[in-house]
Amino acid sequence: MRVALSLILSAAVSVSAFSQNVVQRFDAYCQKTFEEWNVPAMSVVVVKDGEVAYLKGFGVTKADGSGRPVDPETTQFVLASTTKAFTGALLATVVDQGDVRWEDPVKVHLPDFRMYDPWVTDHMMVGEVNSHHNGWKEYAMDDLPFFGYDRDGLYGLFAAIRPSCDFRTEYAYNNEMYTVSAKIIEKYTGMSWDDAMAERIFKPLGMSHSTTGAKAYRTSPDLAYGYRVHYDPDGDRMWLEPRDDREDAFTWLSAVAPAAFVMTTASDMASWLKLHLGHGVFEGDTLIPRANHDYLFKPQTVSAFSDSLIRTYGQGWGVEQNSKVRYIRHTGLGYGYTSLVGLVPELNLGFAFMSTNGTTSNSLEGMGQKLIDMYLGIDGEDYALVNLEKYKDSKRVSSPEDKPVEVKEPTLPLSKYVGRYAQEQFGQASVTLEDDALHFRLRKVDSVLKHVTGDTFSFHVDGAGHFDLTFKVEGGVSKSLTFDIGDPICDLVRVR
Repeated sequence: MRVALSLILSAAVSVSAFSQNVVQRFDAYCQKTFEEWNVPAMSVVVVKDGEVAYLKGFGVTKADGSGRPVDPETTQFVLASTTKAFTGALLATVVDQGDVRWEDPVKVHLPDFRMYDPWVTDHMMVGEVNSHHNGWKEYAMDDLPFFGYDRDGLYGLFAAIRPSCDFRTEYAYNNEMYTVSAKIIEKYTGMSWDDAMAERIFKPLGMSHSTTGAKAYRTSPDLAYGYRVHYDPDGDRMWLEPRDDREDAFTWLSAVAPAAFVMTTASDMASWLKLHLGHGVFEGDTLIPRANHDYLFKPQTVSAFSDSLIRTYGQGWGVEQNSKVRYIRHTGLGYGYTSLVGLVPELNLGFAFMSTNGTTSNSLEGMGQKLIDMYLGIDGEDYALVNLEKYKDSKRVSSPEDKPVEVKEPTLPLSKYVGRYAQEQFGQASVTLEDDALHFRLRKVDSVLKHVTGDTFSFHVDGAGHFDLTFKVEGGVSKSLTFDIGDPICDLVRVR
C-alpha cells in the first residue's frame, strides 16, 4: 500500500512539475512573440484540467503614452470573428428550449427569409446557416454596410445575391449569415441578440467584464485601442498605425455583430473555455446540454484537407484533426484587433489570446501551436517566428506591374446613362449628370462615376474603397446597371 501511494504521489509531483515548466516556458514565449511582432497590447489565458494555469497581460492599452498597462482582469478587446462561437452557443440554448431543431428549415421560423434560389430558401436548415456553404463567394456582402445597409438591411439583401457555386458544395467564409441565427434567437428569447447574449451567456458564466460592442464600444474606458502592425522592408522594422477609423469600425461591426462584436477580457474568457472543456457544464450547472453542445463541433463543411490533416467547420468553430491532436479553434481579425480561441479536448486544454495587432493573427496562431507542442512534450518549431518571417517575406515581394488595359469609349453619350434604377432588395439608385460627370447615389453612396472602359465606370464608397459599375446597354438605351462587390448581384433596372 505504501509503495502504491508513493508511486501516486511521485506521479502527481511529476505532472505538477511538468505543468509548471510548461507555464514558465510559455510565459517566456509569449514575451518573445510580443516583442518580435511589436504588438501594442496582448492578453492571454490558458485553462488546463479545469483550472486557470496562466493569465497575463502584455503592453499598454494605447501606444501614444496615454495608455495603461494591460490588465487581464479588466482590459477589453474586440473578439471579432471568435464572436461566431458565442452566437452558436446562444443558438444552442434556444434549441434546448424545444422551439427550434437544428434540422428545421429556416423558413419555418423566419417566414421572410429569402435566398436567391427558391429551393435554397425552402431547404436551408437552422444548423447550417453558420457553416459557410450557402453558395456565395468568400466574404460576400462585407462591403455593403458602408453603402448604408444595417443588419436588417443586409438580411433583406440575401435574395439579391446570386450564388457563385451550388448550395452545400463549397466552403466560403461569411459574416452576414449569422444574422439569421440572431433573428431566430431574438424571436424565441424575446430579447435583442445583445441582451440575450448578456442574459444567457455572460451572466451565468460570471463574465462581468464582457459585453457586445453596440453596448460599450464607444463608451468603455477599458477597451484597448486597435492598431495595424506594418513591416518596413527597407528599415527592417515593425511599426504601428492606430486605427482611428472608429466610426467605420462601429458601422461595420454593428452590421455583422452576431459574427464579430463581442468585447471581453482574458479573465472572462477563462469561464468560456471552462464551459466548453466541461461539455456545456460550468461550475456544476448545465448551460448547454451535452447533445446540443456536441453539435457545436459537429462538422458541417469541409474547409481544407491534406495528407496530414482535415479541417471542418461547425457552429462558429473550426475543427481540425491533425497528426497530433484534435484542435478546435477560431481566429478573429477586425479593425485593429486579433484573437485566437483554441480547445484541445484530449489534453483538457483551452486558451484564448487577444491582441491589438489588427494586421494578422499569425502571431497568435504560432503561440497556440507552440503551447500545444509544449503540453505534448514536443520541441516543435518556433511557429510565431516562422510566421513572422513569412509575413516579412510577403512584404518584400515587389508587386507585379499592371498590364495595360485597352480602354474602350462609352457606347452612349453620358446623358443617356442618366436615370433612376431600382431593384426590390437594394432599393432605388440614381445616376445624374453634373458638371460633365456622372454621379451615382444609393443609400449612403454619393460618388462621381469615373470611366474605366466601355460601359463600365467606378465609384467610391467611404470606408470600403472603389467598385466597378457596369451599365447594360441594348438598342442604344441603358436598360439596367449592376456593380461588383465580389459576388454577382441582381440588376438594378431603369425605372425612369
